Amino acid sequence: MTQNTDADDALVASLVAQLRTARQAERDLFGGLDPTLRDLPMRPGNWSPKDHQAHLTAWKDRQAARIRAVREGQQFPTDDREDDVINAELQSARADWAWEEVVAEADEVSARLESEVRAAGSGLRQFESGRLVSGIFGNGPFHAATHFGWLVEGDVGFDAIAVEAFLDAEAQLLDTTALSDADRGTGVYNLACAHALAGRLDQARPLLRDAFRLRPDLAEFAKEDPDLVALREELAGLAARPSSA
Repeated sequence: MTQNTDADDALVASLVAQLRTARQAERDLFGGLDPTLRDLPMRPGNWSPKDHQAHLTAWKDRQAARIRAVREGQQFPTDDREDDVINAELQSARADWAWEEVVAEADEVSARLESEVRAAGSGLRQFESGRLVSGIFGNGPFHAATHFGWLVEGDVGFDAIAVEAFLDAEAQLLDTTALSDADRGTGVYNLACAHALAGRLDQARPLLRDAFRLRPDLAEFAKEDPDLVALREELAGLAARPSSA
């Protein structure tokens, strides 16, 4: 087994902090909902807030399984089905669960994902240029940020101020050299999108500047990103690097 270096330990600590912050935000935000609204579809034929929590947990579970497989020398688990098909399957499996069961799974899976991150250590950096690291973010805090935004828009009593505070906390945790520029850039970009979708353009602009500095390729991607429609005319200026003196 590869012995962890100080840099690996710093990476693990950074990822664990991100995951813990996201899980605490889930506890606070979902726990603050009226139970009646929490368990009812937000619109006819749509998910309930309870379903959103179960969905976030299910994808963390898949990520934990991926890390474990790679850690044990197995092939990286893949699933070629469309996300909508996978999501429908995951939702159906938990549709009849009581809220207490959903919370218990969320806590258990979050703890297991954290444990897998710790066990993987340096392996997180070694696998396919950090693919495991991006998956931890994509199925963890950034996934939560997306659903939090949808739930605020759903007008079910989700605390918009608390969601904004969560995004700010995640942005601070991303400000670490333990993460590669690519991972930091992706993370900051996702947080900028979350702010932009919520109409907080003043918060989104500096995050986008940082994201484009860390990952210049995102400037081209952003031009077609529907999350950034409100800033589309400003993207070139946000991506422009200041000229050297």
